Amino acid sequence: MKRTLSVIIFAILATYSASAQNIGEVFLTMPESIVFGLDAAAKEKLMLNPKDTAEVVVERGEFGEVRRLALSADFVSLRTSEAGATQIKLLPLVNDSKIICVVKTVCAKVCDSRVQFYTTKWIPIPQGDLFPKKDKGWFIKPDVDRDSQDFQNACAALDMNPISIRLSPDDTSLEAEYDIKDYLGTDDYNKIEPYLTGVPKKFVWDKSSYK
Repeated sequence: MKRTLSVIIFAILATYSASAQNIGEVFLTMPESIVFGLDAAAKEKLMLNPKDTAEVVVERGEFGEVRRLALSADFVSLRTSEAGATQIKLLPLVNDSKIICVVKTVCAKVCDSRVQFYTTKWIPIPQGDLFPKKDKGWFIKPDVDRDSQDFQNACAALDMNPISIRLSPDDTSLEAEYDIKDYLGTDDYNKIEPYLTGVPKKFVWDKSSYK
């Protein structure tokens, strides 16, 4: 039933996602809510010379500058402020159409990311099963006894789960990293550290969701 529902949803999405097939096309029609202050000329400049690895910088007046950090046929990475970054990736669907994945990351003491999906006409798509709900369990060693008192005590200081997400520029995978070392005090981090895998969690896109 769940698989059937996904097929129906993607069939509907194909109607709205068939027109744009590269990152330049979708970026030029991107609404201001994704990256504030970019006019048409600024968007065009950010999409120029994709093989040029040098950073491209555009000014946005009161919003400050935007730096293009990476660009390919299906991916762009932007530094939108000292604390903010936006990554945009075109993802293929089972029906040969595409959807857009946007990852916005804000860094203060720690970094935390938010994932959102859109059709190629920038109609928001509910996250649903496209990407799992963020969970600190991704970063806990599989052999840990999560019901043990020691583990529960070590987790007591975790009142939030800052997770930084990076889309791959080379394929459709992404990595999630648990950014808590600078969030917790030294003593609290030392308690939880033995239970952590210490490596990012990788998710692979299977043309219907990240798994």
